[in-house]
Amino acid sequence: MEEKPPAPPEFGESNTPTTVDMHLVNYGVILDQDIIFTSNPGFEEMLQVVNYANSFAMNIQDGRLHKIKHEFSGKKYTTLVQTRVINEKNLMYVVSGSDEKLIPQFQQEIIDNFTKEIEENFPIKRIEKIYLDKLDDFTRKMHRATDKVDQGISLIHDMQESDEDFLVKEADYALTRIHYIGISTAGIPVRNRLYGKELVSLFKVPRQEGVSPDEIVRSLISAQFSAIINSSLIKANTRITEITILYTHIESMEPTQLKIAFFPTGFQTQYTLEICYQGKRDDIDGFCIACEPLLGKYLHIPFRGNLKDFELLADVLGALPENFDLFEQIPDIDQMYAPEGSPEQKPDETAKEPQKPSSKPAFDMDTITLNFSDTPDDDSDEDEESPDDEESPDDDDDEESPDDDDDEESPDE
Repeated sequence: MEEKPPAPPEFGESNTPTTVDMHLVNYGVILDQDIIFTSNPGFEEMLQVVNYANSFAMNIQDGRLHKIKHEFSGKKYTTLVQTRVINEKNLMYVVSGSDEKLIPQFQQEIIDNFTKEIEENFPIKRIEKIYLDKLDDFTRKMHRATDKVDQGISLIHDMQESDEDFLVKEADYALTRIHYIGISTAGIPVRNRLYGKELVSLFKVPRQEGVSPDEIVRSLISAQFSAIINSSLIKANTRITEITILYTHIESMEPTQLKIAFFPTGFQTQYTLEICYQGKRDDIDGFCIACEPLLGKYLHIPFRGNLKDFELLADVLGALPENFDLFEQIPDIDQMYAPEGSPEQKPDETAKEPQKPSSKPAFDMDTITLNFSDTPDDDSDEDEESPDDEESPDDDDDEESPDDDDDEESPDE
């Protein structure tokens, strides 16, 4: 019997006869969060995870779920999603299988074929009515459509996989941009940070009096990411590694990708590092490897339900750079460390002359400290309130410090 995509342990292990056709991969159709077709009952749990991920995608302007990558028993799987809007309802076509079955180079062609077969069998605007009124006929036609897609997958495996004429290459990004980093465990957000304003502009943010849009988006992301990864582990018995969402870029009007990468980390991989980004996955993998020794210093203990154990971790996330180009500069792990003490301690007196924003490298892991003494962010207001600052004499160039010539301001020199 053909190997099936991930499902609860009992799925695929029974030798009892089944009245459901067994396909090369799993297929499903979701209408407005209701599962109206699945090629195998054991696949329903993964379809529920698709629903969770799509709920997050719908918070983004015209966002639609495109792909979920996940792992089961050390093997890589991909769940592909094609979304249609029918009668103001989302209709999602889903194909899921191991990467051995769904060869990455042909995945888009496979989901397109599934969509084509369905829409050739049904008047698409009446698909809900057909499902409700003629379920047996609907199910029979759906299996007929999946059989044809199976045949296409078999033909793909008979072809030369190295034929570049069939390769579908993803867009290449010169700059890798991280929009959000979070850490969660057991469905609970532990610590997180939103980087910049760009991601907020993509969201349909509800107004709340006294709460900034940034905070609303950060809270929404942290809650939904932790729920998605937890539900996939518990309900579908699989670990999500990446989600891809498509949306339309306002300026170019071209489909644009937003990705969320998930990395198991910390004590017995009890924690999950969540990174929402645009760019190259290889860059994010390198970034995660570089940060692991530092983050591991705060995640080496089991989660006891007390978020106060991770207060210093929030400051570490706050010191990470917003934008960088990992292709040009890979982080130096030797420069990463976890300083002692709390963020309230006074600046490091051994710190050298602070860097100016114009001369700061594109990606400098030296900025990962808890005292922020070498982080040239928007701290002009704090500088005005700190006349005893013992920082570099380069402060003479600061136009907002009229008392620079007053030697009495620096009695500790």
